[in-house]
Formats: sequence, C-alpha cells, structure tokens
Amino acid sequence: MDNITHALHGLALYALAMTNPSLAQDPTAQSAVIWATALGSQAPDFDFVIRLVGGEVPYLRHHRGITHSIPAWLAWPTLFAILLSLFFPGHFWLIWVWSLLGVLVHVGMDLLTTYGTVAFWPFSGKRVGWDILMIVDIVLWAFGALGIYLWSDGYTPREVLLYALAPSLLYIALRALIQLVLRKRVRQSFPGQRIHRLSVIPSFGLNAWNMVVDAEQGFHVGKMYLRKGIAVEKTFDKKHHFDIDPRWLQNAEQQSEIYRVFTWFARHLQIEAHPLEDGGVRLDLADLAYRMRDRMAFTAHVVLDAEGNVVEDCLGDKRMKKRKLKQT
Repeated sequence: MDNITHALHGLALYALAMTNPSLAQDPTAQSAVIWATALGSQAPDFDFVIRLVGGEVPYLRHHRGITHSIPAWLAWPTLFAILLSLFFPGHFWLIWVWSLLGVLVHVGMDLLTTYGTVAFWPFSGKRVGWDILMIVDIVLWAFGALGIYLWSDGYTPREVLLYALAPSLLYIALRALIQLVLRKRVRQSFPGQRIHRLSVIPSFGLNAWNMVVDAEQGFHVGKMYLRKGIAVEKTFDKKHHFDIDPRWLQNAEQQSEIYRVFTWFARHLQIEAHPLEDGGVRLDLADLAYRMRDRMAFTAHVVLDAEGNVVEDCLGDKRMKKRKLKQT
C-alpha cells in the first residue's frame, strides 16, 4: 500500500491503544505508543534507501523484500524499543508490542496488493500478493479521513474505531469475497484448458477487475465484471516466446541485471524478440499483470548485437535508443 494508507492504519492502532483506560491516563505511555505505532507502520518501507543508493533495478529486486520478512517483524520492534526507551524509560515492552502490531499491519496490507511482498522469508522466497486492494485505495483514504475528523471533533477512540475502522475492514472483506467469486467464474469460463496461473487484479470500484489467464495456448488478458462476466481483450500466443532462439535469452540472462531482475519479478512474463538490421535483436519484456488498456505499464528492454553482447538495457520505454528493425 501507499505510505498515506500505512500512516492512517498507524493512527488506527493508536486509537485502539487509547481504548485502554490506564494507558489513556498516562501521557508518557501515550507518547511512547504513538511513536511506536507511527514508526512500526512505516518501517518496512525504509528500504527506499536502496533506491537512493543503488537506483531502480536494485530497488525493484529488494523492495518489499527482507524488510518485510519474518526476521524483520521482530527486528524492527526491537530496534524501536531500544531507541525509544531512551526517551520513554520503563516502557520497553509497551513500545515493542505496538511497534510489532504496526509492522504486522503494514505487511498484511501489502500482502493484499498485486505487487505483493516476500513476507514469509526465510521459509519461502516467493513474492506473495493476494490481488484484493490497489496500491492506492481512495475508499480506505476516505475512511481514514473520516476517522481523523471524528477524533478531532471529540469522538472517543471506541467510536472512531466503530465508525471508521470497522467499515474499512468490512470493505476489505467484501473485496476479498468478490475476488474469490470472480476467480471461480474465470476458471469456469475456460473449460478444457489447463490454467497454469490466474490473476484477478483489482481496479477502481468493485464491479470491474483486470484479468490475466496463463493457459496452455497463451495469455488471455481482459476485464472481469461482477455483473456482465468476462471480456477477453487480447490473447498473447506463447508460441512467439518459444520460437525465440534460446541463445539470445541465455546471453541476456548472463549479462543483463535488468533481464534477471525483471524475469524474477514478473508474474505473467511475456517476451518478444525483434530482429534488428545489424543482425542483433531487441528483447521486449512485459509483465501482463500490469497491463493498462492497450499499454504495458511495466516493461523492460534488452538489446544484443550480432555476437550476442548486450549493448543496451533499461526498465520502461523512455530511455531506449531508436533502432531500425529488420524488415520481414
């Protein structure tokens, strides 16, 4: 999720803490808790430092990685408890518990998105995303804004949780239920086809969802509607992928970090090879999970010369040098 949503859930945790009468009467403990929930709800995304130091490719590889993993669930609270205890002595475990809850809520919300996270490392290095929420969900923003308004208007923490947090949880549960129903409908719409992987991806609203079906014949992409059913917009034939000379792919794998990271990250990987006039080839990579209408929102490109050497690679389309394709 975006950091605004994470911050709002940090405030919700603070409201939850304030339902404890003894805590509500201790100003020092209150300050400790608000720092703990604020830091815990943001800490897993401190991996933004990777982007500042290493750039986009290392960030893609490591974002929502180890900082969201099981060891980090315990490391972040311990770090914050040690540091904040210097300012709030005697509240180590109070800080630790509420920091832990902040981290767990952060990771849990990230698991609900398509981008996902490597949350279960070291038991699994798989990036897990449950496709229930968009990265930015304005409905959750609205409930968060409502909660802030109610608190500022004098409502008790219990009332804030009842009127703002409870509807947020019901909204998330409703989206999860709709997603399960749509997944079942999609599978029923492709009888006789072996489906290797299926993604029903959230969009704005509850009715329309994006769809990627990885079947034996190819990738079927389109829309899935709660009321109208399936609309397949395009099918990508896997045969084009298999027809690519494996030496191009092997050379790209060996020489291009962008190629290695992108093929590791992409959930529904589509690769097209375009021969160039100079005897080389341009490999266009796309993750179909991030297709927006007719545009591929998440792409990478690798250019190899006639000898198989990588001469250019990049994420996205903006920095690609214009090259003449071989006429066929």
